[in-house]
Amino acid sequence: MLITKDENIKTSPIYIGYLILKGLNKNIEGKLSIYEVINKLKSDLGIVHYKQVVYALVFLHMSGVVNFSNPYIYKTND
Repeated sequence: MLITKDENIKTSPIYIGYLILKGLNKNIEGKLSIYEVINKLKSDLGIVHYKQVVYALVFLHMSGVVNFSNPYIYKTND
């Protein structure tokens, strides 16, 4: 299950994944460092637990939307 009815939508992995993609789309190079992602999420949402970020990144990677190359997250070109 991706989201439960009792979960705050703004802290769900799906919403966090959306924010990550939004940041990638704004970046001209199509890449962000993990540090940039964490700092952006902290400023947008306040404190975000690392599990939520990991679940969001796993979801995006398994969907074929992003790829990783330490320490960067890349948007895939389909």
